[in-house]
Amino acid sequence: MLRTRQAGLSDAGVLTQLRCAFLEDELHQALPDGFADQLRGWIEEAIPEGRLLFWLAELDGRAAGCVAVHPYTHMPSAYFLRGVGWYLLNMYVKPAHRRQGVANALLAAVGASAREQDVDSINLHSTSEAHKMYERFGFGTSIDAMNMMLRANVVGLSEGEPGLRWGKSG
Repeated sequence: MLRTRQAGLSDAGVLTQLRCAFLEDELHQALPDGFADQLRGWIEEAIPEGRLLFWLAELDGRAAGCVAVHPYTHMPSAYFLRGVGWYLLNMYVKPAHRRQGVANALLAAVGASAREQDVDSINLHSTSEAHKMYERFGFGTSIDAMNMMLRANVVGLSEGEPGLRWGKSG
């Protein structure tokens, strides 16, 4: 049976495992030694500070996937009345559980929570494989989004996107 719930501090270990799997398996990143320990410490600080909110999907009591949101403020406008947005990141479903409604359940849980908290907008970057799923949930593609990476050895425009770096070929 599929169950989604908001994750807490006691879930830091499984959230760390899922994040590392996402980075290695989906984005093909070679993680340095000690990265998982550093990440777990970061998650253990971020959750109580409210920097990140996590949801877990569980099948038969075992983690099947997760998603995180980073709450942020935005100067209010006619479209951003409260000045509160969420940036959705790290949507990950274990390969064995894909195409079983896990990602949809996670998105539904995030959307319900955002509506309950009167969040103005949810933003994300998507892999090409997940683009259609997000569109079904009402996400639209923005053509004006830009990103500036500040690390010299990073080639992509975002975490998993190969592309240009300041006008140089990637």
